[in-house]
Amino acid sequence: MKTNFTQAKSWILSAINDINRVLNSLKRKDFADVAFRSQFAVEKLNKAALNLLGVKIEKTHTPIKILKSIILDEKTLDNEESTKENLLNIISYSGLFEDEGVKTRYGISKEEVLMIPEQIYTSFENIRQFILNLQKIVDLYLILWNETFNINEIEFKELKE
Repeated sequence: MKTNFTQAKSWILSAINDINRVLNSLKRKDFADVAFRSQFAVEKLNKAALNLLGVKIEKTHTPIKILKSIILDEKTLDNEESTKENLLNIISYSGLFEDEGVKTRYGISKEEVLMIPEQIYTSFENIRQFILNLQKIVDLYLILWNETFNINEIEFKELKE
């Protein structure tokens, strides 16, 4: 039987793999892959958070909508203002990724012509905010998980690097 904690761990490990791919793609200047993988990593971290909050979630590309509804529910986390604040900041930084929708994967149609991601994300400037937001989200989750679950830093050392 998979528990929410088991699922959360799987999402976190998968996100770490995506973050490593982001770093490798950045070195290769594959900016389209940086956009896609950073979006994917954030989605997985947010799904991990939902699992840790007791929500079993698998198939959604908009986990922050679900997360926000939980956080804004007065009965949820009512005594945990720092947790709420961190999660609301995560939601804010995650907005960039969810707003991109499928653009990082499939591109967009412009004047009835498909522009693939490699034509959209062509420079560091195109993905700069992705990197900054990803870093902020990782930092906030590390704080949140350490405060909430007293998670040993060794378990998450790859995220800190």
